[in-house]
Amino acid sequence: MVAILGCSRAPAIRFAADQTRPTSLERVLRCMVDLGGLTREMLTDRDPVFCIGATSDGSAILAPEWVDLCTLLGVVPRACRPYRAKTKGKVERMIRELKESFLPWLSHQLLPSRPTLADYDALAQRWIQEVVLKRKHRTTKRVVGAAWLDERLQLRSIPERVLDKYTVNLPVVPVRVATDRVQRQLGEVVQLRSLSDYEEVAR
Repeated sequence: MVAILGCSRAPAIRFAADQTRPTSLERVLRCMVDLGGLTREMLTDRDPVFCIGATSDGSAILAPEWVDLCTLLGVVPRACRPYRAKTKGKVERMIRELKESFLPWLSHQLLPSRPTLADYDALAQRWIQEVVLKRKHRTTKRVVGAAWLDERLQLRSIPERVLDKYTVNLPVVPVRVATDRVQRQLGEVVQLRSLSDYEEVAR
């Protein structure tokens, strides 16, 4: 789950083992906590978690559970217009940065032998602190972390009753990784083989 504040461009990233609506709404709340509070409006894509369809004129039909959560939070839910990448460009760029910056950064970090979702959440938060917040944004021309400090003053706190209702402890899901040095080395070696070898297997 990727969330980003529209003004400062400060991001929040949370991982999950599934994309069900309860898990996704819980992850959204976690992102809001990470960002320091609630905005007046929340723009999402048209993922089935948030939208269950569209009207004849193309307007989004929001999922009742999402509307209920936004009502409790006092947030106006909005959905991106279809086929308009511009309306969610900020998030799309952050997703690209996850692939091009976070993953290479992660490959140089020391992982636990059995990393969990919480471990990856913590690593993502470290990457945000060490990399994202320290840079000057190309569009705003401000350091992201400094702009975020200003923007946080305008965010509203999340009611405790809502956090208690929606946030649950996700199960600890260990992710299999190669911990043996030999296994790691095997994964780093590219073996060149003749096409004839594959032709033999295909027969």
